[in-house]
Amino acid sequence: MFYDVRGEGEVIVFVHGGFPSLDMHLRADPDGNWGWEMDFTAEFRYVMYDRRGCWLSSRPESGYGLENQAHDLAELLERLDIESAHVIGSSAGGPIAILFATHYRERVKTLVLAGTAAHLWPDDDPVTRIVEKQLKILYRQGAISAWENRPEGVELSLDVLWERDEMEERGTLAEYEERVKSLVARSSRQERIEWYEAQLKSIGAYLDRDLTADCGRIRAPTLVVHGARDREVPVEWGRDLAAKVPGAEFRVYPDKPHSVVHGSKSVREDLMTFFRNAG
Repeated sequence: MFYDVRGEGEVIVFVHGGFPSLDMHLRADPDGNWGWEMDFTAEFRYVMYDRRGCWLSSRPESGYGLENQAHDLAELLERLDIESAHVIGSSAGGPIAILFATHYRERVKTLVLAGTAAHLWPDDDPVTRIVEKQLKILYRQGAISAWENRPEGVELSLDVLWERDEMEERGTLAEYEERVKSLVARSSRQERIEWYEAQLKSIGAYLDRDLTADCGRIRAPTLVVHGARDREVPVEWGRDLAAKVPGAEFRVYPDKPHSVVHGSKSVREDLMTFFRNAG
């Protein structure tokens, strides 16, 4: 598992979003250069890591279950000799952070849940139906068959099914589509099949997982943040999530899209104030 640690002080650990994909892998910075993360390092010891199968971490055949990914984080903190941390769970990292906060309570000083929900793949979502169909093909007929029967418009990863609306909202759809086209040209069919299989397995861990009961067991001070212009995870899901966590505070940022922590310095400053006050 790839990780990097910088700065001094109380620890912040970031559980990133997204799912294993060739798109994600090809965009990884091989030198591990940091950008927005550096805002945290002036005052805190900041831990970033790539979840199982994502970015620069290895891509195993199994182990993508949410509880196991929470255990991955616990093992990382153990390796780094970190007793407790402020935990940020963003988007698909949110459910992992929720389970970490319930299974390893003593390790969580505070919890921030950003652009996420207690149930990221509800039954009435059309993309959920698509993924379920693809998983059936994968496990009954294999990865090649799943790829050959992939949804229309999917040439690199399933991300396009939920990212296009987000990029259109941001006004960057043309650049997004050009980037996908470029990455497809850089990859082989076999590579795309193998990564498609990993992505399906990872997403499959989230299906039929409503963490409402787990949210009710969170004891750490919790802040839920959401961009009002989020087109990947509706703001109503974030509001519902905050209502399920005892004592949680909910903040909406009017002009922000998805990935509010990555994209907004003012949000990061708010999070650091929250960490200081809770400490």
